This record gives sequence, C-alpha cells and structure tokens, in this order.
Amino acid sequence: MKNRYPDILKRLNEFGVRYILVGGMAANIHGSTITTMDCDIVVSLDSKNLLKLAQALLVYSPIFRDKKSPQNFDENMAMRSGWKNIHLDTNAGILDCLGDIKGLGDFAECDARSLEVDLGDFTIRVLTREALIAAKKAMGRPKDLLTVAQLEIGGELEEG
Repeated sequence: MKNRYPDILKRLNEFGVRYILVGGMAANIHGSTITTMDCDIVVSLDSKNLLKLAQALLVYSPIFRDKKSPQNFDENMAMRSGWKNIHLDTNAGILDCLGDIKGLGDFAECDARSLEVDLGDFTIRVLTREALIAAKKAMGRPKDLLTVAQLEIGGELEEG
C-alpha cells in the first residue's frame, strides 16, 4: 500500500486539527534522506482537538496499533480522557499522534519551536531543525542519531 500522508495532513488542516509534523517526515523536509514508514505528529490533546482529529481521520478507517484486538479510533473514543499518545493504523498509512516529544515537551512547547512550511496545496507546522535535532538526540536511538548527523550538516528552513 502506498502511503498517502500528504492527504492525511491536508485533511487534518481542513478540519482545523492543531498538530505539528515531527519525526522522520519532518527530518525529510529539513533535508534528511533517511526513509520513514510512518507519520509522526504532536497534537493538542484537548477534547475539542481530539474530536476534530477523529472526524478528520474517519475516512481512513483508523484503528489502534497497540491493541491485541483491533479497535476503531472514532469520535466516542476520542472523547475519553487520559490520552498521552494515539498510535494508529489507517488505510493511508501509519499515523502516530503524540502528546509530547521527548526533549521538547507538549504541544504548546513544540508549537513555540515550529515553523510553517508550504507544501504547495497547503501549509503545515513542522518542528524547526534545531528542535528536531534536540528531540532526536533525546531519543538516542541509532537511526535518530544518524538523522541528527544529517540535519546538523544542513541549514535552517526560513519561516514561510
């Protein structure tokens, strides 16, 4: 299955979901060549935003990846309290909706360290190169440190 992450991100925008692109796809925007098989976003975990997230994703048939028996992520599920992370399998690819980013903090802290990037048909917020490097260093996995090495070579994107 071919991933359709640009479709997902555009739809999140259309529904007014407050999110920031993080992880490997954000690193790719900043010049990393390391391939990623999922899409990682940090989201505001307030109930209004989670409801918008569930509504936006409905067309992609989201189910939880971390459950032994598949369970849908829908409006009712979104309204439950206590979310920290939401790891989903969708018919458009794997989507990880994170409540905070190691080394950076929650959505508000990540938002303060993000910039707007024009993807042609729409714009998204993406962690700055500096913030992404800090997050990848905090994770400390070999693939993250390889990404850090690539990111440290390039320059920062301009706010658009």
